[in-house]
Amino acid sequence: MSEVKLCRFADLVQNWSPRGGSTHVQIDDKDQASMAAGTVWFRDCDIPFTLWYDEVWICHSIEESFSIEVNGKDHFMQPGDMMWLPKDTPLRYKSKGTTAGFFVVTPPNWAALRPVG
Repeated sequence: MSEVKLCRFADLVQNWSPRGGSTHVQIDDKDQASMAAGTVWFRDCDIPFTLWYDEVWICHSIEESFSIEVNGKDHFMQPGDMMWLPKDTPLRYKSKGTTAGFFVVTPPNWAALRPVG
């Protein structure tokens, strides 16, 4: 049986990428978990992305506005909203101001499976 693991949101340091994101994987296959999970911040960004894994995104806080664009439609989110994003979904994470959220993905080794190219 795996050990429990407590991850504190307040302990994370926002390390911003040039694209405007700060992602922190806190639980994954190294923890013997059947999923991976973590925290992400978006700040004043429009990040195109295509998922190679299944993801649930949970909105925690928004300064101005946050949406996930899928198939040309913006899905504006509010704190507490959750969205399931299937594998192979092309999307855009769009934030005005800073948005914080949580993600859960499967498989747990998703980061190692990132496509090359």
